[in-house]
Amino acid sequence: IHKNQPPEVAQVEEIIPIETDAPDNAAVRRAAEVLREGNVIALPTDTIWGLCSKAGDSAGIEKLYEAKGRRDEKGAPVLIGQLDQLALLTKPLHEKIWEKLYILWPGPLTLIFEAGEETPPLLAEGGGIAVRYPGQPLCQTLARAAGPFAATSANPPGEAPFASAAEIAARFGDKISLILDGGSIEGGAPSTVVDLRGTSPKLIREGAFDFDKVIRAWEDD
Repeated sequence: IHKNQPPEVAQVEEIIPIETDAPDNAAVRRAAEVLREGNVIALPTDTIWGLCSKAGDSAGIEKLYEAKGRRDEKGAPVLIGQLDQLALLTKPLHEKIWEKLYILWPGPLTLIFEAGEETPPLLAEGGGIAVRYPGQPLCQTLARAAGPFAATSANPPGEAPFASAAEIAARFGDKISLILDGGSIEGGAPSTVVDLRGTSPKLIREGAFDFDKVIRAWEDD
């Protein structure tokens, strides 16, 4: 697929060009099919390139961690395509929490909740699950088509996230089944991570979303 790819690296099975702001329906359906089959795909999210697998598929999550080289005990965040999908992942939320979510999402904000009973253990780090509702049409459309999917940055641990489909194909090869090539992401900031399991929001990682907006939403009753 990429002529300059080292011959010793097995090639990705499929690379499909796509527009992240206006994704082609056929490409999204194909990616959803690959996810539902328990395989790993790569795509550009609204922040950085990600490696993805279906959230409810334990075997797929294992493949994702194997491709990433990630410690099993560190749960990958899950992307949703509409707010009601959150109920598939978390314990029931108070009505006031839902009110805040409608204010804060969609956007580059990852929120940690108490994991639901059906959440695969590999995603429920310390009993919590990290969830994001991205504003990008590609991620939204794919999550609606395939269901919520786990997404971790497309890089081996300790390395900077890769910025293009060519880099990802050369590095991961047949560890991933499909790449949705939406172009390069240069210097993208990761999402802000906030833990909502306590009495007030707790900042875990600064990122592309202003944490002050979270605090103001919580103070606005």
